[in-house]
Amino acid sequence: MSVPQNTSSAPLGLCTPCSKLDLADYFKEERDDRIDRATGLKAASTAKRLGYLRDICLKSGQCSFCWIIVQAVCTTYVSKETTPEALLEKEIAASNPRECWLYSYCSAKNDRLEDDNPSSKAIRIGIAYRAGGPGDGGGAVDGQISDIQLLAEDSIQVRNSSAFFGRRVSPKLNLSLANYWLNLCETSYGARCNGDMLTSELGPKDLLVIDVKQKYELFRPGALGHRWSELPAVIQDTINLTSEFGETYLWVDALCIIQDDQEQKYSQIAQMDRVYSSALMTIVPLLRTLDPNQACSGLPRYNSKVRFREQKVAVVQGMHLAVPFEAVFGMVDKNTRWSTRGWTYQECLLSRRILFLTESQAYFQCRHSIFCEDCIGELDTTDVYFAPCTNLWNPGALATTSGRLTLSFGTLHLPREPYSTDEHAILAYLNYVNTYSFRQLTQASDALNAFRGIQNVLCDTMMTSFWYGMPEKYLDVALLFIPRTDKPRAKQSQDYPLNQYLPSWTWAAYNCAIDNAEYFLCIDRGIRREVDWFLIHEDGYAIALESMGRSGKVKFPYRNNKELGMLGAIPLTLLPALKSRTSVNRDIRDTNNYTLLSCWTMALDLYLPGRVIPLGRHSNRWPASEHLAICNGSGKWIGSILMDKIWINAHLDKTRPYRFILISRSEDILLNRDPNVTFFYTNLFESRPWCFLNVMMTHGFRRTQLKC
Repeated sequence: MSVPQNTSSAPLGLCTPCSKLDLADYFKEERDDRIDRATGLKAASTAKRLGYLRDICLKSGQCSFCWIIVQAVCTTYVSKETTPEALLEKEIAASNPRECWLYSYCSAKNDRLEDDNPSSKAIRIGIAYRAGGPGDGGGAVDGQISDIQLLAEDSIQVRNSSAFFGRRVSPKLNLSLANYWLNLCETSYGARCNGDMLTSELGPKDLLVIDVKQKYELFRPGALGHRWSELPAVIQDTINLTSEFGETYLWVDALCIIQDDQEQKYSQIAQMDRVYSSALMTIVPLLRTLDPNQACSGLPRYNSKVRFREQKVAVVQGMHLAVPFEAVFGMVDKNTRWSTRGWTYQECLLSRRILFLTESQAYFQCRHSIFCEDCIGELDTTDVYFAPCTNLWNPGALATTSGRLTLSFGTLHLPREPYSTDEHAILAYLNYVNTYSFRQLTQASDALNAFRGIQNVLCDTMMTSFWYGMPEKYLDVALLFIPRTDKPRAKQSQDYPLNQYLPSWTWAAYNCAIDNAEYFLCIDRGIRREVDWFLIHEDGYAIALESMGRSGKVKFPYRNNKELGMLGAIPLTLLPALKSRTSVNRDIRDTNNYTLLSCWTMALDLYLPGRVIPLGRHSNRWPASEHLAICNGSGKWIGSILMDKIWINAHLDKTRPYRFILISRSEDILLNRDPNVTFFYTNLFESRPWCFLNVMMTHGFRRTQLKC
């Protein structure tokens, strides 16, 4: 029971089952596939059974096709890049061994060409599996486990074109190919990728840059210098690579933002959107490590000291077959230091072009395409379909053609055009904040600084002011976030999860990930504004906030819902003088003078007796919280609240009342909840659209004010 130890060399023979396959036919047209372009690749029930994966592992020492299947399975994200030896051991020990099935699918297609044109598309072999035991019956197969591509050098055997077929990858970065990608993007994709290039009037101001021709200087009249030998290897490599690209200036945040000059640091942080948007290209090293020292050890594929992942190629039936490397979006989502740092999230969203350098190959991502070294995908047309999750698929593209994947708002790109609907704007904001909140920060005080570039863009596209990361126009929605204290994102302090630098009513005040759309249905259900909001300035005046909520699918009022409405004019003794506003707020220094969020609303003293309310299949969603019952003075269960276990253990008093204030109303609550999950006594209260009042538990600040 062994597999070849030298995984870089495939055997030449074929086992009996594989010798009966006509693999060339699988590369000519789709066979036995079932493709959902919105969700991914699937095999049909007619796919060819190859046998148990365990047996394929055992035969991989003698059969070249079994060998390439094993290499493909070991590379895929499903197996988390295991080794052939570990894969065999796992399959032997499995109580439900996996069976493998063969099919083929269209990995890419030029939509401008007819299907019968030999240059129109490329076909890949897919390996699907199903788990089961001998004799358990059932031939249905589902779930792609890996794929195999034909190298372009043999594509003439199946199609008269090399487009979209595989390409060999050398240990060293193909610099001429990377230059070609950059030139193709600049000349062929026009406004899609060049539209954000800013003029000198709108571009970044007082920017320190490195003159790569000099190497030893941070260039600007009167600027500072650094010794070359003191720079980390990754920065030295990037300086040299920039020079090889024929460019003169390089911006590196660690060097070009002076950390001990607060005025300069602030001015640079405030224009991060301009820095990345005006840059020709962003170079990103993606090393599979969370260790900062290893992450700075050099540029992958450029520095020979950095580990290189070899491309797996086998000759099968006279054709060179290769295992395609994973899609770049999968690399970005993996545990790399770059993909887990809070500061690099805006780098990902704001850059017009990114050159990702990984241990396996280089990827070039712009707002139209993704190019990579191991597949020929360079076309000057925008009408191309790529199968989702393959290495040429670009989920961050700004536009899609008919039949291509429909993008979620707020995923991998940050548009500069205003959102067409409130729903799109809210969804984008919630997605950006949620993703960012899971990333790590060295300093908790940087929670808003590292999000500033994204906020600047959202300020324009959502057409609203932002206050401490919260969009004013949609404040009623933004307030409905839940801290995930099981996912810390900064060094835990004595006050964890609170961030002492920020007011508690913003998501940025919590040094942990947040959930902002699961418990309160902010995405596809309505949130109704019920109160007026104000910010109190430290100089003793107030400004009114223009929050509008979110419209729902069911018109309000519905059935017996009562219109609560605003409570009339606010007593003059409770609110300072109002100051008029003339423009959207963009200055974070102005924001810092407003910390107290005030509202004129209903308040009620209620009890938390400690009763835990089950959430069914959602119970594992918030492992650091308990879902507690809220009861009135008569002991009746009238609502529920997710409370952090840290707070419960330290502060919960089951006998005393807690002050709750009304902040908004929800059309519905908890996405796809179990039918038996309830939030109050259903024999006393009817569950119907718009019956859910959203409340915030507060503690006293002054006699006439509440601190949220």
